[in-house]
Amino acid sequence: MIGILVVTHGNLGKELINSAELIVGKQENTFALGLYHGDNIDDFREKVAKYIQELDNGEGLIVFTDLYGGSPSNTLAITAKKPIGVRFECITGVNLPMVLEALTMRKTLDLSKLKEHCIQMAHQGIRDLKKELEPK
Repeated sequence: MIGILVVTHGNLGKELINSAELIVGKQENTFALGLYHGDNIDDFREKVAKYIQELDNGEGLIVFTDLYGGSPSNTLAITAKKPIGVRFECITGVNLPMVLEALTMRKTLDLSKLKEHCIQMAHQGIRDLKKELEPK
């Protein structure tokens, strides 16, 4: 099973996983790691690498971050450049639809296809609700 790591500012990742589990049930091989005010970025980078290695069971993992260019995604960019012996994909702009898709499809899609599927579902989850409700 593909592992899932959500790396965000504060508790966002933890709460996304909690919300997803409310919908699809308790999940294994999933973890959220938050960066908080005053955290040492080097220690944070080490934690990210540690959890990437711990969550890999041979099929790799998807790492979600909240904000492109923010410290969590920059940490992943640095980690991706160093060989750590784990295949992982990283997607920025995490939202609940992509986490739900990752959790429900990670047993059936390979890592590359799962990444693309999650990105597609994230885009499809963004809608203008009033426009959607207008009569056709």
